[in-house]
Amino acid sequence: MGRPATGQTKVMGFRPPKPLRDEFEALAAAEERTPSDALIEAMHDWVKKKRRERADQPPVS
Repeated sequence: MGRPATGQTKVMGFRPPKPLRDEFEALAAAEERTPSDALIEAMHDWVKKKRRERADQPPVS
């Protein structure tokens, strides 16, 4: 997955619980990935999941 040029995308910030952050950073490092790249992948996966869930719901009448 390519990285956009600096300054072309909005920066997001949040504060995950420390145990979650620590484990997440360790897993990313073990895969030789940056936390940013891993988060972007997780966001893509979550959005795809939500799109599928919405598609599976019957239309509201």
